Amino acid sequence: MKWSFPRWCFNPWLHSCLIFLLPILLASTIYPWLTAYSIEKRFNRDFDEITLTFANGVDDFKQKNIERAFAKLSFTCNEDDIALLNSQSLSPAIVRFIQLELADGKKCSNIGPPVNYHLDRSRSLFFGTQQVDIATTVAATDRARSLAYAFHLGEQKLVVLTNSSVYNETLSNLCHGCYQLLISYQGLSPMVRGTENLDENHSIIKKSRYIKTLDVTLTLKAGDDLYWQEAYRIGVVLFIAALIAAFLAVIFYWNWQSARVSLGMLLQKGMSRKEFIPYYQPIIDCRSGEVVGQEMLVRWRRFDGVLVQPNQFIPYAEDSGLILPITDLLLDQVYRDLAQLKGWVSINIVAQHLESGLLSQWFSLNRDPMVKRIAFELTERKPITQFELALAEIKAVLPLCHDFKLDDFGTGFGGFSYLQRLGINSIKIDKMFIDTIGTKDLKGAVLDAIIAFGHESNMEMIAEGVETQEQVDYLAAKGVYQHQGYFYSKPLPLKELLHFYLQVSHVR
Repeated sequence: MKWSFPRWCFNPWLHSCLIFLLPILLASTIYPWLTAYSIEKRFNRDFDEITLTFANGVDDFKQKNIERAFAKLSFTCNEDDIALLNSQSLSPAIVRFIQLELADGKKCSNIGPPVNYHLDRSRSLFFGTQQVDIATTVAATDRARSLAYAFHLGEQKLVVLTNSSVYNETLSNLCHGCYQLLISYQGLSPMVRGTENLDENHSIIKKSRYIKTLDVTLTLKAGDDLYWQEAYRIGVVLFIAALIAAFLAVIFYWNWQSARVSLGMLLQKGMSRKEFIPYYQPIIDCRSGEVVGQEMLVRWRRFDGVLVQPNQFIPYAEDSGLILPITDLLLDQVYRDLAQLKGWVSINIVAQHLESGLLSQWFSLNRDPMVKRIAFELTERKPITQFELALAEIKAVLPLCHDFKLDDFGTGFGGFSYLQRLGINSIKIDKMFIDTIGTKDLKGAVLDAIIAFGHESNMEMIAEGVETQEQVDYLAAKGVYQHQGYFYSKPLPLKELLHFYLQVSHVR
């Protein structure tokens, strides 16, 4: 008993639901991976921005700016000195205050009166050739601690205290509540910027970078807020993309379904109008040039005169089962043409023909002795699933027809298995192998193996797709004498085939 799928499996509405869900399921599958990738990418990008901001802040105090400032200062803390300290070149956003400290103990700052500050630890650092003292301020917490620079010119000193809010704003602008930055100079107390208390229940990323020119290590840490922001952003983007893909997929499916239904209706109308007609491609014995038979190839000439190519309707006809009634119509037409045809004529069949019993039914209705000249070429595009039925059909039909041939031998599902199990003793060598003649294609060895097998098994062999004299000579030398291909003739309607017969007889 043949097993079949339940009818509900073929419900197009069920297919639509499954197709709609597929992009959403795919999006949910890649969501965790894409979120992790996006977090990592954003973290690295933001760390680059933070590193650049830190380096640019230090650049504001490089040797050239300080030397220019020292050259302009009168070292008297007069109004001009205070104005210079308050200028953009010496008081950028990174500066909390800058103070000039004279040898006599007098002090002045960019805000006017001197500022009292308390330093914790200090060490020397070189900006180019200029030695600078750096220190951290005394503070109760790492977050409250600031960095100070001291530039010396003799006994005069220029002290700069950095503005921690710049780094806090930078971190907040990049991702509010996401980051905490640890600034560590060798020998100095550490400083922390950004979010004071990171939520680290779900996710934490921590990376460090050492800036050799400044002898400082920056350690950036991200907590849950970065994860949730990226997870939300990726989730929204993926969901929208999945919805769009789902709707487009369903639209495409229904368009495809409509096209299939439309094609099915056109095929059925074509059968009722007898638009499917046989073309015949001659098969020649290369030794004598005689036509020994022909392969019938279906063509669809629509009522409007348009000739539809076989690859545009044969696959659908096979999938939908319409290939069976189409073959039935063609058998009737071939039967009517037999009286004018030379030799045998082969008709392509698939597994469905054998499993359905169509051929034996047709022969039971057509007892004319001429039908003995009809042969069948079993294609291997789809496998035979019910060998018992297929074998019984071949045994029933074989005494009534010319023979069965295995088409496109070596390219499909069955191959040697079909020959053995179905008792077929005629093979057609596919054009794919014939094309290797005269080339270095590795499939040339397969061609020779097929020919050797055919001889050893006493198989009838027909070479398909013969197009050149070189191929003719090679095949003849190998003992393959029956040829089919454009070297001899293209597929022809009956009227042109009869004219071809006359040409061949005149040449002979």
